[in-house]
Amino acid sequence: MRRHFGLALTTMLFGMMIMAACTNNNKQAETPAVLEVKMDVPDHIDLNKPTKLSCVVTYGGEKVDDASEVKFEVWKHGSSEREMIEAKHDGDGRYSVEKTFTQAGTYSVVAHVTARDMHNMPKKDIVAGNPEQAATADGAGENSQGSAEEHHHGAVAISLSSRSFEAGKPAALTVHLTKDGKPFTNATVRFEIWQANNKHEFVDADEKGNGEYEAVATFANKGTYSVKVHVEADQLHEHQVEQVTVQ
Repeated sequence: MRRHFGLALTTMLFGMMIMAACTNNNKQAETPAVLEVKMDVPDHIDLNKPTKLSCVVTYGGEKVDDASEVKFEVWKHGSSEREMIEAKHDGDGRYSVEKTFTQAGTYSVVAHVTARDMHNMPKKDIVAGNPEQAATADGAGENSQGSAEEHHHGAVAISLSSRSFEAGKPAALTVHLTKDGKPFTNATVRFEIWQANNKHEFVDADEKGNGEYEAVATFANKGTYSVKVHVEADQLHEHQVEQVTVQ
């Protein structure tokens, strides 16, 4: 009788171990992949010489060679003119454009990448010409354009506090805004939320103080969502797209 009981107990424990292993494997398998874009842009460039601006696109650690769209947006600080250049695929997940900078100054470069029904848009600033020329050109541009040009990207730093949430439960979306190293207050902040090709949802955020804004949303399904943070204040309008994981 004791032998049979011991055998049954051993069999039950072994079965529970298998079920636990399967559950862990399923959880790992359900972890969604994320679209990542690594910028390959120099910090400093010479004037009047062709410069390659490129990025490497990966999804779940694998190189993406069939991105739906890759474009580079380039603009000079203090100027309202923006240039959108379509990138060519160089292979091995790398996409690039070639541009010649003819004016000294600081430029912002944003890679707009759409792939696997996701969008990512990392940004990097570069200096064209020697630092003294760039500083002089930037100062002249700011004086000539005035405060009306403060809407350019990068004026406000946008930082999303969390990128992991649970499906079906209220999720607190919290973003911190800073400008020139100080909390950015009195802004209108909205979160635009969508998954793949599904409908976009907009949620208004409340200001909590010290540059912190928060909104509550519910993610219905598991997987990867895109969250676009819209920031508006006076003549400034900035946005930044983040990917979040919902389990």
